[in-house]
Amino acid sequence: MKKDPAIKKSRSHSDYRLYLYVFLLAIGVRSLFLIFIDEPILFNKYPYFAEKLAEGVDIGERLLDLSPFYLYFLTLIKKILNLDWIYVKTIQSIIGASNSLLLLILGTRLFNRETGILSAIIYAVYGNLIILESTLEPTVFVLLFNLLTLLFLIASRTQHRPKQHRNRMLVPAGLFCGISIITKPSFLLFLPIGVCFLFISSPGEDLMNIRIRQSIVFLTLSVLIILPITVRNYVKFNDFVLVTADAGKVFYHGNGKGASALEGIALVDEGFSEESAKEPDYAHVLYREAARTLSERNLSPSESSKFWFQKTFAEIIQDPTAYLLLQAKKFFYFFNDYEMHYIASAYKEYKQSLSFPFIRYGVIAALGILGMLLSLKYFHRLFLVYGIMLIYLLSGLLFLVQSRYRLPAVPYLCLFAGFAVSCLKDTIYQKRYRSAMVYLTVVVLSFIMVRFAYRVEINTMERWQKATKIHYLMEARPSFRMGKYDMAVAQLDRCLALAPNFSPAYNLRGKSHGMLGNYSEALKDFSIVIRLSPTLAEGYKNLGFTYLILGKKEAAKSNLLKAVSLAPDDNKIKEALGQLKVR
Repeated sequence: MKKDPAIKKSRSHSDYRLYLYVFLLAIGVRSLFLIFIDEPILFNKYPYFAEKLAEGVDIGERLLDLSPFYLYFLTLIKKILNLDWIYVKTIQSIIGASNSLLLLILGTRLFNRETGILSAIIYAVYGNLIILESTLEPTVFVLLFNLLTLLFLIASRTQHRPKQHRNRMLVPAGLFCGISIITKPSFLLFLPIGVCFLFISSPGEDLMNIRIRQSIVFLTLSVLIILPITVRNYVKFNDFVLVTADAGKVFYHGNGKGASALEGIALVDEGFSEESAKEPDYAHVLYREAARTLSERNLSPSESSKFWFQKTFAEIIQDPTAYLLLQAKKFFYFFNDYEMHYIASAYKEYKQSLSFPFIRYGVIAALGILGMLLSLKYFHRLFLVYGIMLIYLLSGLLFLVQSRYRLPAVPYLCLFAGFAVSCLKDTIYQKRYRSAMVYLTVVVLSFIMVRFAYRVEINTMERWQKATKIHYLMEARPSFRMGKYDMAVAQLDRCLALAPNFSPAYNLRGKSHGMLGNYSEALKDFSIVIRLSPTLAEGYKNLGFTYLILGKKEAAKSNLLKAVSLAPDDNKIKEALGQLKVR
C-alpha cells in the first residue's frame, strides 16, 4: 500500500550531517551578504537607547516605544561585553542560520524529511530575510521564539512520547510564547490559537478538565513572562500598558484616511520633524504630542494610543468602502513580491541583493499558495501553522504589510512552499503529468499575480523610495556631514527629480549651497521649504541665517522671528536674534 507523502515518518535523527549541511549553507549565504552587501549601521534606534540604559540614563516614555526583550538584550550586551554593534549583526546572522535548523525539524515533524529539507533551504537563501536578520531590530528573535513556541507545542501532542513528557513540553511552550510577546506584541494574537490547538489536538483519552488545565498552564506561563513588563510600566509611568504603547499610532499609520496598502499615513511634515530631533525614531513622541495637542489634555501614553485608535475608527466609519478596499489591497500585498522597507539602509541592501542569486519572496509566496491548497486535507494536524499564518496576515491588515511586518509569517510560508515542491516532484516521478500540469499552472498564475499586478502603483512607490532613501538618506546626508557639499547637491538634484515636493531635500540642498557660497540658490531652496512646510521653523530659520550672512538685517529679523514663534526652544534662533539686537 502506497504511503501518503504528507505523513511519511522521518528517518533517524542520528545523522547530524544533514543539519550541518543546512547550517553551512545558511551561514555561508549570510556571510556573503555581510561581506559584499551589508551597509554600515544607519538606523540606530535600539543601539542608541541600549547605550543610554547601559550608562544608567533614564529614557523616560521612550521605554514604551521599544521591544522590551530586544532593548534589554542589547543593553546587557553593551554593559557586560561592551561589544561593537557590528558584532551583534554577526550574532544575529548566526541565530538566523540556526532558525533554518528549527524549520528543518518543524517541517520533518509536520510533513516529512524531504519537505523539512526543502523548507529549510528555501528559508536559508531568501535574500530579504537575511537583510532584516542583520538589521539591529528584534526580527531574528521574533522568528526564533515563534518557531520554538510551535515546536514545543507540537511536542506536547506527539503521540509516541510518554504522557508526562508531553505535559512537560507545555512549560517551554508557554515561556517562549511569553518571550515572543515581549519581543513583538502582535504575537498576543497567537494565544487563542495556542489554546484552540491544545483542545482540538488533545488525544481522545484526555478529559475536558485535563485540556483546560493544560491551557491554563500554557496561558499562565505566557502571562508570567509578560507581567514584569506590565508592572514596570505601571510603577514607572502610573499607566496600564501591557507591553508597548505604540499600537494606536501604528493602527492610525496603517488605516487612517489617506493611508495606502504600501505605506501608511503620517503626520504633516513628520519626517522633517524627526530629522531635527535629538533621538532616533522620534515619530512615537510626535504622535503623543499631537494627541495631547488635538485633545487639549495631558494624555498618558496609553490614552494617547487610545486617542489614535478612536480617531482611526472615526475615519473608517466616515468612509467604510474605502477602508474595505484598503484591506483587500493589503491582503494582496501580503503575498506580493515587492519588498517595502521603512529603513533606508535595508532598502539599499535589498536593491543590491537583487543582483545576487537569492530567492525572492514572490517565488516563496507562489509555491506557498499551492502548498496551502494541497495541505488543506491535513488542516487538523497543521492547525498551528495555518493559525500563525493567519495571525500575521491579520496583523498586516490591522497595521501594515511592509516587509518587516509580514516577515514572521515567512518560515511557515516556506513550509508550504517546501511541501509544494515535494508534491510536484512526486507527481512527476509517478508520471501523473496531468496533476503536475495543474500544480504548475497554480504556481505560475500565483507568481504572475504576486509579481506583476499593481505595477504602476509599485513603480510610483519605487521612485519615492529611491529618491528619499537612496539619494537623500544614504547619499546626500552623509556627503553633507563629511563636508562634500558638491556631492550632496548632485544627489539632492537626483532626489528632487524623482520627488519634486520632498521638502527636506530642498532644505538640505539650500544648506549645501550656502556652505558653497551660492547664496542666491540657497535663498530659492529655503523659500520652497517655506512654501511646502509652512508650519515648521526650518525654512524660516535657514532663510533668516542666509539673509544675516548677506547683511540684510530686516529680512533676517522677520524670518527669524517667524522661526522662533514656531520653535521657541531653538537656541540657535535666539542667538541669531540676540546678535541682531546687539548690532
